[in-house]
Amino acid sequence: MDFNTWLTSLRSILQEEGNPLSLRNGRWEVTERKELWKIVGSRIFDSHLEQFKNICLGVLSEVDPQFELDSENRYAASVYGKILKYSPEVRKGLSETLALINSQAQPLVNCSQHKPESVAIEVVNGLLGGADWKLWGSLADLLPTIAEAAPGEFLNCVESALADKDSPFARLFSEGKGGFSSKNYMVGLLWALEALGWLEEYFMRVVVILAELATIDPGTNSGNSPVNSIKTILLPWFPQTNADVDKRIASLRAVRSEFPKIAWDVVKSLLPNQHQTSMGTYKPRWLLNVPEHNEVHVSDADYRGQVVAYAALAVEMAIEDLLRLRELVGNLDNLPRPSFDKLLAHLSSSAITELNESDRLPIWSSLTDFVAKHRRFADADWALDAEVVSAIEGVASRIAPVSPDVLYRRLFNSRDFDLYEENGDWERQRKVLEEKRKHAILKMLSESGLQGVLDFLDKVESSDLVGGILGAVGNGDVDNELMPRFLDKVDLHFQKFIGSFIWSRNFVGGEGWLAGLDRRTWTNEQICRFLTYLPFNISTWKLVDNWLGSESKQYWNSVKVNPYHGDGDDGFFAVDRLLDVSRSSEALDCLSARLTKELPFDSNRAAIALLEAVNGESSSSMDSYSVVELIKTLQADASTDLDQLFKVEWAYLPMLGAHSEVKPKLLQEKLANDPDFFAYIVRLIYRSKNDVTEGVAEPNEHQKAIARNAWQLLNDWKRPPGFIDDKNFSSEKLESWLGRVRQLCQESGHEDVAMLKVGEVLYYCPSDINGLWIVDDVARILNSRDGELIRNGFCTEIFNSRGAHWVDPTGAPEKELAELWRMKGEAVEKAGYPRFAASLRELAGSYDRQAERVIEQHAGRQ
Repeated sequence: MDFNTWLTSLRSILQEEGNPLSLRNGRWEVTERKELWKIVGSRIFDSHLEQFKNICLGVLSEVDPQFELDSENRYAASVYGKILKYSPEVRKGLSETLALINSQAQPLVNCSQHKPESVAIEVVNGLLGGADWKLWGSLADLLPTIAEAAPGEFLNCVESALADKDSPFARLFSEGKGGFSSKNYMVGLLWALEALGWLEEYFMRVVVILAELATIDPGTNSGNSPVNSIKTILLPWFPQTNADVDKRIASLRAVRSEFPKIAWDVVKSLLPNQHQTSMGTYKPRWLLNVPEHNEVHVSDADYRGQVVAYAALAVEMAIEDLLRLRELVGNLDNLPRPSFDKLLAHLSSSAITELNESDRLPIWSSLTDFVAKHRRFADADWALDAEVVSAIEGVASRIAPVSPDVLYRRLFNSRDFDLYEENGDWERQRKVLEEKRKHAILKMLSESGLQGVLDFLDKVESSDLVGGILGAVGNGDVDNELMPRFLDKVDLHFQKFIGSFIWSRNFVGGEGWLAGLDRRTWTNEQICRFLTYLPFNISTWKLVDNWLGSESKQYWNSVKVNPYHGDGDDGFFAVDRLLDVSRSSEALDCLSARLTKELPFDSNRAAIALLEAVNGESSSSMDSYSVVELIKTLQADASTDLDQLFKVEWAYLPMLGAHSEVKPKLLQEKLANDPDFFAYIVRLIYRSKNDVTEGVAEPNEHQKAIARNAWQLLNDWKRPPGFIDDKNFSSEKLESWLGRVRQLCQESGHEDVAMLKVGEVLYYCPSDINGLWIVDDVARILNSRDGELIRNGFCTEIFNSRGAHWVDPTGAPEKELAELWRMKGEAVEKAGYPRFAASLRELAGSYDRQAERVIEQHAGRQ
């Protein structure tokens, strides 16, 4: 039967009452697929199934041509012409029919016994048996449906592919790890396995397969990953399977025996906590009826049984491995009582107490932090009672380290809050912690001298805390032992130590300490390094000039700029010195700090710094908010040089776009007031229609950057020519401007695009003083015989100004817009502008049609 004859038959069926077909906007659909299948099933014979099998193998075995492209270009495969021969709709329809044949075989009464099942198995095996990564990737979107066609054979193919030393899945994982345009080619397979995991018959195989997939997953797609699929399937409070509780627990033990690392990752996530959420897994559509938003009911007994079993498994695995034990200690409050008691007993046993101090330290630290947290929040609902917390503290005391450098290590990390032992009065808690740190450093000094403290540096996370405390308790002997030799250290760990030491000593000793330093043997480099560790303020800068003299630029080239250290007005001292050594970005930081502190502002310095910074090596690190605030201040400052401001706005135009509250005010005014500038901007962006030269040279990067700036300026332009100020409008000024633009753009071959842009900006004209919704003379220009392009631009801007919006299924917003512009068209027609009115009526009609499409589309989805 040819297509036209077949289509005629469909049209005749469409006229029958209760037919299972629908036709919307030229698109045929089967509305009651399973009902139709029951009707036509008796007309299908073995030969038809054989034909269908061959069609499936022929169509679905095609490798997607997108894989001929590099991964970063595949998002544009259609642009390169790399598309499949058969449409996604055809491929989807074949795979769904394949699933229907096997899962709903009852109507096929005239087919041989087991023939539907055999066909489904042969197709799945023919497609996936021995398939390479490109074919798996080509079928990715269809795999959930193909899996339901022949579940057992599908799982056989997956297991066989996993057993291959060059598993196609390893390649597919790596193919999906690119940038924003990359695709996760494994999602289809994960959804297929999740769907089969609902069926008790396949559940255990699915979980073990997912675990094996997790072993080759590089972790590039954390949302859709094999291990996350297992976690979601097994959630005790929201299981995504019909397998019973015993089988769920057994599946995790099976994973443990083969893939213990994966089992550990999963079992940790299944312990009860306060932050678990789940959207569920992919639901099967053909083999099992699982509602999309099913309410899973889990009895209290089933939930407790799972939690107890998972916790017991977690404790078993933790006892076997010290690293796991350290992790589990932090989850003590998530363990049911039997597992909690078993873990505490193990922590108190000789297996732990007889470990060396270094191995005990992480466990002791975790227990100590755990106790501190529950004491600090003793009133919280989740906090353990005091008796249990005391028991944990007793276990911690039995494994506490003895040597000072191990015992005090946890005090010197950057997470002070974790070390507080009470809730509230944070300042007192901070002081208590500081005293503990001082006691630790003094004890090490008394027992091992300064060398003991220096040895301790290698064992702590935050060397700067050690330096700060040593500076607070140290003396001149310590100064002489550390300086100047530690000023030459290049290791960041030691630099943080000596920097904090110097800062602290200066804070305690002030000018007297600085004056008492013996610098006779120090080199200029050591002096400079010392000075960079002092506060970034005027007092330090005076020392720089005094100690370094003509070599002071060495300091300004290397100092880390923090303009918030100083409280007073330095009179632009730092700004000038930084500009002298071409550190314009840092100079901008200082100028920005002056704005924050409400200190006097200098527009000339700000403009110089901005213009130098935009071309500097460090321009990429500039804070865009600070830059925009500086430009805003320049625009508001009457003393600002307009030529400099023009250059600044042009240089920073990408920061002053549609999403910024600060606009390129001067540039937009120049577009509106200077027709020559407008014509120049148009020429920068668009090619002249007079240019018929073949093979025009590709613009270089500099030219492209200029064109991008010009396009953004014109695209964001909202100030129409003719404005005198924000309230007053001059029609004569607009007509003069427009006449000059026409002349210039006709000569250059840019008139068409220029008129479109003129129409776009005229949309922002004010209302007329006589009551018309738009300035009367602007309406006259829009109505002119040669104003079609201007009218087109005006209507285009109406559409574009709406921006992103939610689609209302009723089409009400589009209907309102249609009525609005129909009324405005009526108003300008009554004012004598019929051409302009006709354009607005066409616009209103387009909104009407858009409303109809929205209503039709949403009606089709219901």
